[in-house]
Amino acid sequence: MKNYYTAAEAIRKLKIPRSTFYYLIKQGEIPEGTIVPLRKQAFYPKTDIDKLAEERARILAEFEQAPERFAFMIPTREDLVQLVDIDSQIFHEETLIQPEQQMARYAYNPETIHVLKDTKTNTVLGGFTMSPLNTSVLEKLIKLEINETEVRPEDYRPYVTDSPQDCYIIGIVTRPGLTEKYYASRLLHAILDYLIELLERGIIIRRIYTVATTEEGDKLAQGLYFTPLPGEWKGTYEDFRHPYILDLETQDSKSKLVNRYLLHKKNLERRRKRYQKRLRNDSKIDSKDSRFSRTTIDNHEQKSTKRASTSLSQ
Repeated sequence: MKNYYTAAEAIRKLKIPRSTFYYLIKQGEIPEGTIVPLRKQAFYPKTDIDKLAEERARILAEFEQAPERFAFMIPTREDLVQLVDIDSQIFHEETLIQPEQQMARYAYNPETIHVLKDTKTNTVLGGFTMSPLNTSVLEKLIKLEINETEVRPEDYRPYVTDSPQDCYIIGIVTRPGLTEKYYASRLLHAILDYLIELLERGIIIRRIYTVATTEEGDKLAQGLYFTPLPGEWKGTYEDFRHPYILDLETQDSKSKLVNRYLLHKKNLERRRKRYQKRLRNDSKIDSKDSRFSRTTIDNHEQKSTKRASTSLSQ
């Protein structure tokens, strides 16, 4: 079978997740495997797989030449339609949240949803939904008493600057396909930049919670060093629900995301202290200048009074 790949070999050659490989077979982009007598696994023609690998490399080279075409932004309704379409390729129909329901959240937190978009083709490549939530709703989600479809728009909370907040990730998703891993990498970098942007605006995230419902979600949470929480739930439309937490205040974390976040937070605090010290010093200088000016004026007035008295006596 030297002219064929096994499924595992084809997946390595294409550098895509296992779930995406079988999704592409279902979509007809990868031909059905050939079953060989006395063999349990299917085999896939090397010519077809190699051609797809070359196509993937060509697309990625094109992306790398124009990285500015990708934007991380608040989605329009049209973008949300595309995002729901991506969700429908991965999740069960009963778990989908329609565009109108998603847009209703904007009234409570206008930054709830972001998408990664190819502005050249006007194509949504992935999405990220995160927000502070009503405390009781957040607890129910983490305890697996409810799922995301049961969270109402009014349960979302805005970002604030007066105290640290806990957030919940409703979902992270990327468009399945040959370049899915590239999209995922771009999306994760954009998410980290967004957390830093919030920090720059004075919005401090203390903990991030989420619940994984797919094997890929589990791998992603573990790869980002989220800590598993107790509990497991099996429902009608999902294989499982595994709760996780990422503590952004953990000083000895293995997570690069946490370490970069803490480093930036520390640098911001240093900048803030330097700025406050400079303000105090400027205030002292202004105070000295004010006292000096007042003394000069007083001396001038005294001299003027003395000269006036002398003139009158003469």
